[in-house]
Amino acid sequence: MKRIYAMLAVMLLSVGLLAGCGGQEKAADSGKHLSAALYWFGESVDPAHEWDGWTVTRIGAGETLVTVSDKMEFTPQLADKWEATSPTTWRFHIRENVKFQDGTPMTPELVKASLERTLKESTRSQKSSKIKEIKVEGQDLVVETTEPHGALLAALTEPAFVILNTKADLSNVASAPVLTGPYQIVGFKKGEEIQLKRNEYYWDGTPGLDTLTVKNLEDDNKRAMALQSGDVNLIQRCNSANRSLFENASYKIEEIVGVRVYMLRMNFDGVLKDANLRRAVSYAVNYDDLAKIEGNGAVVAGAPFPPNIGPKYQESLREHMDLAKVEELLKAAGYTEKNAEGYVTKDGKPLELTINVWGSKTELYEAVQNQLQKAGIKVNLRRVQNSEEAKTKRDFDLTESNWITMGTNDPYWYMDQTLRSTSPENVGHYANPEVDKLLDAMVTAADAKQRMELAGKIQDLVLQDVPNLYLVCPTNQVVAQSNVKGVVVHPIDYYLITKDLTVDGK
Repeated sequence: MKRIYAMLAVMLLSVGLLAGCGGQEKAADSGKHLSAALYWFGESVDPAHEWDGWTVTRIGAGETLVTVSDKMEFTPQLADKWEATSPTTWRFHIRENVKFQDGTPMTPELVKASLERTLKESTRSQKSSKIKEIKVEGQDLVVETTEPHGALLAALTEPAFVILNTKADLSNVASAPVLTGPYQIVGFKKGEEIQLKRNEYYWDGTPGLDTLTVKNLEDDNKRAMALQSGDVNLIQRCNSANRSLFENASYKIEEIVGVRVYMLRMNFDGVLKDANLRRAVSYAVNYDDLAKIEGNGAVVAGAPFPPNIGPKYQESLREHMDLAKVEELLKAAGYTEKNAEGYVTKDGKPLELTINVWGSKTELYEAVQNQLQKAGIKVNLRRVQNSEEAKTKRDFDLTESNWITMGTNDPYWYMDQTLRSTSPENVGHYANPEVDKLLDAMVTAADAKQRMELAGKIQDLVLQDVPNLYLVCPTNQVVAQSNVKGVVVHPIDYYLITKDLTVDGK
């Protein structure tokens, strides 16, 4: 009986492989084709809608005036040069001889109209760019901001500012925007699949594929199965459990530490308003163990920005485990005794902390709980609906959070949102007047080097104040069949499909 089942399994697998080969054969007949699976789709492919521009950029359909290279450098794209001519004025030279995917020439007037549409549709983009007015002067766009704003260049790299042809039929913009990228969207099934073809008018050379299919497979295991079966040629993200399936000559794994940081944010309205306690908690965490638990190439964060990315800081301030300092700091905070359970006490009451958790990283936060309890600090994990609860329900001590801290190659947005004393996103109610002052200085600084120096000073202050525990940075990862060429993995994971991506043997 077992032999019969085994023979049936082999027959079914053979049929599946033949079907898979048939699909690839069909694709080959029509030219170079690649199928990819992403871990998330936006609701539409309108760049200005919510975060949907991230999908548009990932699939190689849209481009911005300025982009960020995989070396984390600002790089010309649809603007080939720029300069800040005053604290509130920027001049962008629009690249000549660029056409939209329908053959319409991309003029400065159309670029202006696209930017203005984004500002109208996207509140987030209004806030990040602070654009007051856009004027056309010959081949240049002159952008005026409402106040000195050194982060404008970074803001314009965000995919909400993907340039589209506003003369095209905008009634279809949610499913078929006319853009400038190497691949044109020709089919869109919400939440399922996007079909693209080569942009015959592409300005930067011939794209490496004729057609492209992008699927939305949010489940890690389903993406891995799709790649293993040959249903797709490339997937974004592969978890530790599935990694071994692709560690062979049939596949390639490309990865780089990304700019997303997983963290715990502290509530300054409770017991953790005591700096000694915050520092004690920080020293009780074994960050190396957390990186191992996350696995798959994840590294210790220990600071607001990933290692080797972002502003420099005093290495001695980086968060790390030191149990001797934990004991010293707990005593300084008045926790000089331990109860029968082994937890430290003050005036007979144990130090007990509540951590809000809401995402999928339960194992990570359970490890933090165990580490703190071994250091004598009792910890309760409480599952909540989402990160927003921390803004209104203040009965927590630490809350789970994760941020892309250098998403536009500039540290200002993350720091301003989470560390400025008056920001609604500052859920811990952290306040340091010197940090606010340095953030104000970043507003007016247009020079990238100066901005990084100011951000480095902020980072040093933050690491001394300990408003957050900066735990781990996961990798951005692409796994592909070995015949897929031109794969470049970017620290910012909304950069994926490029004109150089292709497949051999088709």
